[in-house]
Amino acid sequence: MAALVVVTVSPASGMSDKEGRLTIFPGGATPTMYPADTPFWVGYGFAAEPESATGLNEAETRFELDVDAAPVSMLTDTQSESGVPVRKTDIAEFPSGLPAGWHEFTGRWYDGGRLILSSRAAIQFVEP
Repeated sequence: MAALVVVTVSPASGMSDKEGRLTIFPGGATPTMYPADTPFWVGYGFAAEPESATGLNEAETRFELDVDAAPVSMLTDTQSESGVPVRKTDIAEFPSGLPAGWHEFTGRWYDGGRLILSSRAAIQFVEP
């Protein structure tokens, strides 16, 4: 089993501003409004249990995101130690933001191929 990791900065293509991160984690501080056409990113990850000799199963341990019922392409960052994957982060970047209006975000967290958590959030994107 892997441990969920909350990512605070995007290690992907330079969107490292904490202010540009939207959270949809259940019980987290998901905003109800966000400026339209403003860059943001959503990302979550997993870390292998310390006693795991095999590390993470990269293909079956993942975060998936849909926006307005459409799957979003994810960037994946995997860290290994001695050839064993120990941390994996999946990130969706929106460098142009989203247009004004309501948008629904659905996140799914899988560990070992099993759905272990899901979340749905509606966020209104407003003209700045």
